[in-house]
Amino acid sequence: MPQDIFFKLLSRQLAGEASEKDLDQLRKIMEADPELKKVYLSFITPEEVSEDELSKAEQAFALHSLKMHLHVPNAPATNFKLRSSNKRVWLATACLLLICLSLFLVFYPFRFDNSLKSQVVTKKGSKTMVKLPDGSSVWINADSRLQYTDNFKGKIREVWLDGEAFFDVKKDPAHPFIIHTDKIRIKVLGTSFNVKSYPEDQIIETSLIKGRIEVSFSDRPSENIILRPNEKLTVRKDQSEPNKSSIETENTSKIKLDNLLHLNEKNLLVETAWMDNKIAFSNCQMKDIAIMLERRFDISVEFKNQHIMEYRYTGIFDDESLEDILNIMKISKPFNYKLNGKKLTIMN
Repeated sequence: MPQDIFFKLLSRQLAGEASEKDLDQLRKIMEADPELKKVYLSFITPEEVSEDELSKAEQAFALHSLKMHLHVPNAPATNFKLRSSNKRVWLATACLLLICLSLFLVFYPFRFDNSLKSQVVTKKGSKTMVKLPDGSSVWINADSRLQYTDNFKGKIREVWLDGEAFFDVKKDPAHPFIIHTDKIRIKVLGTSFNVKSYPEDQIIETSLIKGRIEVSFSDRPSENIILRPNEKLTVRKDQSEPNKSSIETENTSKIKLDNLLHLNEKNLLVETAWMDNKIAFSNCQMKDIAIMLERRFDISVEFKNQHIMEYRYTGIFDDESLEDILNIMKISKPFNYKLNGKKLTIMN
C-alpha cells in the first residue's frame, strides 16, 4: 500500500539513510496524497502544524511501526471463514496491537516527558537535515549522531553531538542554545557555525560563520573562549591544562584559534564543503583525508606504508568517484592502491 511505502521512506529520511531515489519516490507519494504530506510535515517541520495534526501523525506512525514489528498482514479482499485456531491467533494479535498502541501513546516522549531525547543517526556515506523544536536547522554529516530533548520548554535548549554538524540556530536570547560534545560545550544566542567532534578523532573543531559563540571545557566550565565570525577553534582531546594563550607548533598545540580556510572555488569554505556534497581539504595529511573518504564512501582504509600517510594535499572534489579522487591525488605524490569491495589498501 502507498501508506506503508510512505512510512518506510519517511523512516529512512529521518534516519539519514534515504537515497535520492527514495526521496524522489517520497515526493511523488505526497503529491498524490495531501494527507500523507501533512503527516510528513508534522515530523519534518512540527512547528508549522497544529497540535491536532501532530497528534494524528504520531498515532499513524505508531500504528505503522507496530504493524511492521508484529508483521500483521492486511486483511484479504475476499471473504472466507477462518478456522478456530486462526481466529485465536488473529484475536491475540489484535489485542496485543491495541495494548502496545495504547501504551505507546500514553508514554510517547514527544507528548509527555521533557527529559527524554530524540536521536538522529547518519551512517557512513549519508547525511541529513533536521528541524529542531525551536525551528533551528541542523545539517548532520556522515557517521554522526545528534540527540536533543523533545521540546525546548525549559530555560535552555540543549543538544548532544557525536560527529559533525552545521547549525543555523534561531535567535532567542532568553533561552540559550547549548551544544555538548566529548570535551567542550558551546553556548549560542543565534548564529551559524560548524562543529566537528567525532569520538575517534583526536581534535574537536568549531568554525563560526556568523554571529557569536562561547566555547567552554567540560571539566573547567569557568574557562571560555569567544569566537567571532570567520574564526575556527581547534581543541586537542588529550590536553590536561588548556591555556587560551598557548601558541605552539601545529603538532603540539592544544588549543588553536585560526581564520576559516577558503579555497578558490567561489570562495568555498573547507569546513562546510560537505554540505554541498564536496570533499575539500587544504594542506591536509593523507591519513586525515583517508578518514574523510571512509565517511564519505562508507569504506575502510589501510596504509601499507607509513610515509604515504604523511603526504599533504590541497583540493576540491565534487561528483568524482573514489577512484577518480585517488587517481588525481597520485599524480602529484605517487602511490598505488587496491580497492576490494569496501576495503581500500594504499601502498607504494
